Parts: sequence; C-alpha cells; structure tokens
Amino acid sequence: METDWTQISYDDARQTLKKWRECGVRRSEEVVEIWEHVVSRSPSSLGDELWVVLEQVCIAGLDTARVDLAQDCIDQLHVQFPKSNRVLKLKAMQLEATEHYQKAQEIYERLVEEDPNNNSFRKRKVAILLAQGKRLEAIRAINEYLKIFLNDPEAWLQLSELFLLENDVAKAAHCLEECVLISPLNSMYLRRLGDLRYTQGGAENVELARAYYERAVKINPTDLRSQYGILLSNNLIATTSKNASEKKKAGVAAVEAIDNLVNRYQKISTKKNPESDGILNCLEAMKTTIGSK
Repeated sequence: METDWTQISYDDARQTLKKWRECGVRRSEEVVEIWEHVVSRSPSSLGDELWVVLEQVCIAGLDTARVDLAQDCIDQLHVQFPKSNRVLKLKAMQLEATEHYQKAQEIYERLVEEDPNNNSFRKRKVAILLAQGKRLEAIRAINEYLKIFLNDPEAWLQLSELFLLENDVAKAAHCLEECVLISPLNSMYLRRLGDLRYTQGGAENVELARAYYERAVKINPTDLRSQYGILLSNNLIATTSKNASEKKKAGVAAVEAIDNLVNRYQKISTKKNPESDGILNCLEAMKTTIGSK
C-alpha cells in the first residue's frame, strides 16, 4: 500500500525529510507534497532545521517544475543568509530551470573563482552545456574538471556516455576503466565496461568482456544483465574460436549461464507469466543449439 504523504503526522514528515537528506535521496514529488500539506503549516516548529529543509524543498521544486515554490524557498534563505554561496547556487539552478543559461553560467563562474575546490559548482557548469545540447563543449569541460578531480567516478561515467553519443567506443571504454579503478566493487561499472568491450568485438575484447561480466556477477549475483553477458560472450567464443579446448570450455560456460538464468527467472516469477515463459523457452532453445555444437 502506497503512503499518502499528505496525511502523515508532522513528526513523521520531519523525520522522513531528514532521513532522505541523510541518505542522499531526492524523492522530489514526495518532498513537495510533505512540505505543502504538512510541514509548511508550522515551519517555525523546525527551528534551525528549517533552513536545510528549505534547501531540500527548493531542489525538489526545481525537479518537479515548481519554480514558484523554489523561488519562495530561495527568497527566505536569502533573507537569512544574504552572502551564502549555497543560496547563490540555488539561484543559479533556478535560472537553469527557466533556461536563463547565460545568467546561471555567470553565477557559477563567480562561485568557482571564490571557491575553486568546490566541485559542485564546476559540475553545474557542465550541466548547463548538456542542457543546451553542447556535447563537445561538455566533453572539454569534463576533461578540464577531471584534471583537478581525478577520482570522481560520476564525472568519468558522464564522459563515457558523451563519448558513446559521439560513437567513440574506445574512449568510452577508457572512461569506464577509470570508474572501475576508483570503485572496483561497483558491478554496474564492470557490466557497462563488459558491454563496451563486447561491442568493440574481436577475440581479445570479447574475452575481456566475459571477464568483466563474471566479476560483476561475483559481486552482484542477482545481476541478470551481466549473466546474459556471460552467456553471449561465451557463446560467441564457442562459435568463433579455433581452439577446440577453448570452444568446449566456452560452450560449457554458456550452458551453465543459461541454467543460472533459468533458475533465476523461476525464482522471481511467482505466477505464470507469458513474457517470462517466452524468455525461458528462448533460453532452452538456445541451450539445445549450443549443446548440439
């Protein structure tokens, strides 16, 4: 049963907003509902917590196209903190939301000059370029950013996605390798890197893809996409390899991957589902084909 956020108690509303802030969860639509229907009726009860709540609500307002609500929060914060860079950043974000990109860019330039080590200001500058569809400029901006903040996996991931849009798979793969170096236990990075290596093709890349998929599944056994990656890469190796021993080994691994997928689907499918049944039938057919090679 879904929670009706408009009907929760004041204390529950306050604790919920606090929990989401501490966990870094946006839940923007819910934040706006809780604010408008519960917390805003007695904002003074928050005490000094009011200011962080207003910041949270402001960002939620921008996420949900409630520019009026965001502006009201900014106005209140500006009165309390007239020289705050955090409030100025919110103002720039509001300008972004209303497509006043040049004005927002000017504010971020000023903020970067005043605080060069604050990476969030630099990231917002990249966000403006992306919002305007300026991919090549965004790539240059992220490269400049990474000269200072080398260990930022989010920046490397964004750069990888931009290179993919430019059809430069090799550079996209390099960016994901940096992500893996920074966060070696993040199965998503490993899976995406496996996808790119598989896309590049060639025996060496496919073997690398298989290794990345296997590592991703070892870290996250519920990762179905990586399990499919193991299946596809082993099947391709079994089909193209000229080494008889390697062909047999890859074929056995492909069949094992199919069995793992079938078992997984049977566990998560609690009732008869035509779509799941179709997938299972395809997997069984593929298993038969591989087994006959």
